[in-house]
Amino acid sequence: MAQWFEQNAVDLIGYGITFLGIIVAAGVVVWQIGRQHKDSLALQRDNAREELKLRVHGLLVQRIRKLSDANVSAGMYAFMIPMTLETIQEQFARGLPPSSVRQRAIEFSRLHDEASQAVVELLWDFEAWSIAFPGLEVFRAALHSANHDAREAYFPLFNQLLIALPMDPPEDAPPEVPRPVGGLPLPLSGVEMARLKVLVDRYKWAMDDISNYVYDLTIESQNNLLSGLFEHRVPQRQPIDPRFRVISTDPVKMKGLLCYFENETSWGKEKRETEARVRDDLDKP
Repeated sequence: MAQWFEQNAVDLIGYGITFLGIIVAAGVVVWQIGRQHKDSLALQRDNAREELKLRVHGLLVQRIRKLSDANVSAGMYAFMIPMTLETIQEQFARGLPPSSVRQRAIEFSRLHDEASQAVVELLWDFEAWSIAFPGLEVFRAALHSANHDAREAYFPLFNQLLIALPMDPPEDAPPEVPRPVGGLPLPLSGVEMARLKVLVDRYKWAMDDISNYVYDLTIESQNNLLSGLFEHRVPQRQPIDPRFRVISTDPVKMKGLLCYFENETSWGKEKRETEARVRDDLDKP
């Protein structure tokens, strides 16, 4: 037997090397297949992630357009009312036939409700998109705060418009009921006009904040959700008035913005007071 091994050692070694080569080759093939499979899964995952981001961006753009249109409509409707009333008062003063007043408090209320509901719908959708768009919490705080300010500015303005603007009777009112009820609005005193302008400016300011924040959201959505498709980044808004804050998902800036909205705004203070009352109620026996 020993002699046989000595006589066939070369062949045996060759067979062994060949067999080992087959094993190594098979192992390499298996490793390559596994690596290719893993790379394929990673590529599919990356493609699916980019498709999801693209879809989320598209949904965001739709919501933002709806909100922007409603927001501009409500803000400009209120903004034009003092101008209309001043024109009529000037016509009264000159003894000219006054123009008709098309604005109505009820129509302003409808436009405001549409804008407010559009903000709420966008905030609802944030809950479903947070995993694809980190940083949405700063936009949630910003829009909550601005919408709170708009709501607080709306109520006194609406009450003032009920006095300053004519009203239309119900559609089923008898024909003899004048249209509009009460005819043209009575001229406002200087104090009343000044108060109306202050209320309109306060409301318009809050609505402008909402417009600015959703503009920032459009920019951040592109830079965060489309960054895997494009190398270019959209520059942030550069307001001339420093009182207008720019919303950013940069971690450092976001921390400061969240601190501001949660601690210095009316919404943030009211939120903390409400949470404190709830905790107190829960602690009571």
